[in-house]
Amino acid sequence: MSAQDQVEARKIANIDIKIAALEAQIEDTKVKLDEAAAKLNPHPAQTVNKHIRLLREYNHIRDIGTSLMGIIANNRQVPMKRVYEDFRVDEED
Repeated sequence: MSAQDQVEARKIANIDIKIAALEAQIEDTKVKLDEAAAKLNPHPAQTVNKHIRLLREYNHIRDIGTSLMGIIANNRQVPMKRVYEDFRVDEED
């Protein structure tokens, strides 16, 4: 093997080492990206289920509030609208 062939072989070996290091870096980056994506974007079904649960909770609390406002209106013998006004609550809230 000539001196020039040995130089070329070393260059190729160095390039192969760099390629292997870059491939390892790419794999590490892919793993980190997958981990970050998993934290940022839960599965769509999980998001929908969470929103449904929160909506049900909100509706339950709203219904309790409306019932309490009804009791207050009944005790005061005034329309519900008056109780909403007294508590500065919009009827659409």
